[in-house]
Amino acid sequence: MNVRGPAPHPPTSPRPAPDRGRLLALGPRNARVLSVVALCAMWLWFTLKLVWPTLWPVAAPLWAELAVGASALLGFASALVLFTCTYGFVANAPDRQLDEREMQERNAAYLRAYQYAVLLLLVGYIGSDVADRFTPTPEAARVIVTHFLNVAFLSCLIMPATILAWRDPSDGSTD
Repeated sequence: MNVRGPAPHPPTSPRPAPDRGRLLALGPRNARVLSVVALCAMWLWFTLKLVWPTLWPVAAPLWAELAVGASALLGFASALVLFTCTYGFVANAPDRQLDEREMQERNAAYLRAYQYAVLLLLVGYIGSDVADRFTPTPEAARVIVTHFLNVAFLSCLIMPATILAWRDPSDGSTD
């Protein structure tokens, strides 16, 4: 009779490293440019939507509507590309798929991204109060806050990858 219990399971082999070749491989310079484009285009979209009623109280010309829509599309598409590139992978990968250096860089990027998010929450909190007081209707204030939250959410999602790209010490000449 076996009193030791069931036989132990054989040790599991370490998980194979993910195939990073399938990711969108942006070099540091391209990722930096893309991050600036994404953030600037999204915040431009928000600013234009904020001042829209002041610029055109009745009806906006078609070119203005197209420019605002293009800014939103460019910003959101750039954010999506940045989120799915190698910097986005490092920013969101589990610990077991990163080496020690990548984990340290990722953790430092998340600290900075957290500080950015807290600053946005503070600005949003104050801005929502200002919007409530100075907009003609509660519906207008709700729309402003919704636009702000959309941009804040997407910019916070890409901020760790953005920080990793800007902190990458490699030379961008091979982009």
